[in-house]
Order: sequence, then C-alpha cells, then structure tokens
Amino acid sequence: MGRWPRFVADCPHPLNLTAHRDETSGIGLHRRTRVGDTSMTRKRRIGRKATDDHGAAVVEFALVLPLLMLMVFGTIQFGLLFNRQQALHAAAREGARVAALPSTTQAEISARATSALDGIPLAGTPTIAVVPNVTKPCDARLGESVVVKVSGPTSIEIPLWGTTAKTLTGRGEFRCE
Repeated sequence: MGRWPRFVADCPHPLNLTAHRDETSGIGLHRRTRVGDTSMTRKRRIGRKATDDHGAAVVEFALVLPLLMLMVFGTIQFGLLFNRQQALHAAAREGARVAALPSTTQAEISARATSALDGIPLAGTPTIAVVPNVTKPCDARLGESVVVKVSGPTSIEIPLWGTTAKTLTGRGEFRCE
C-alpha cells in the first residue's frame, strides 16, 4: 500500500467517482449513478470549466479586425501615396533636366514632365510651374538655376477611415548649360 492508487475510483472518496478512458480526451472522471436512478450516467466532468471559451475568441477577433484592417489598408495607401510623390519628383527632375538646355521652351518642358507621369494614377491633371517663368528659361542664363515644380491632386482611400484629397508636389532643380 505504499503506492498511490492508479485510478481515483480505487480511493475511498465521498463523490464515489469512476475512472474511464474517454475517446477524445484520455482519462475522464464521471459520477456514478445511484441505485434506482433511471436516467443515463451523468457525464459531468470534474475539473472542466463551466463556460466555453470559443465564443470569447470570436468576440476578440471582431474587436481587433477593424483595427487590423485599418492598419493594413493604411499601409497600402501610404505606399501608393509615397509612389506618387516619388513619381512627381522624378517628373520635376526630368522637366528641369530638359529646361537646363538653352533652347528649350515652356511647352517642351511641360510635355517632358507630363510624359514622365505616364502610368501614375492622379486624381486630376498635374500642374507644372517653371522658375524663371519666361518662354526659354535658360536662354542667356549660363550657370544660373532653373526650378521645375510638378503638383498633382491625389486621394487617400482607407476603409473605415474615409477618403481624403491631397495635393502632392515634386521639385527638380538644374543649372543652366
């Protein structure tokens, strides 16, 4: 008798428990029915929680899902916005590179900057400004700077947040040749 009993049913216990092997969870404990009890064996597990936690996980997921969606779609929209900003900077640099030539006109500068924006989705037409604002910006201005600014409207659409309109600006500066 120096060893512990193998099953709880081997112990004298006031609950009169019986041990059995359960197919799903291994060994389980059931209360024995009383003599004369016509109902089936009561399968009240000893040590099992009285509540079920599966519903709590669904509620927690429902609370976290909007935040998760906001973060994911916000990150995607930030990436698209950053791409458009870089495209406007590249178009402005391309326009300033062409503007640095002495015989280039405002129309040629605008055409080059606009063609550099092909494939970039903007919410409207871009605005192109050249400083100095003359017909040929680098005519007889050797060594001075010419600046081209390209602005374009865009929109930020994040689910559960809304849509916001924003104007992005790119800037390019070259010295006249």
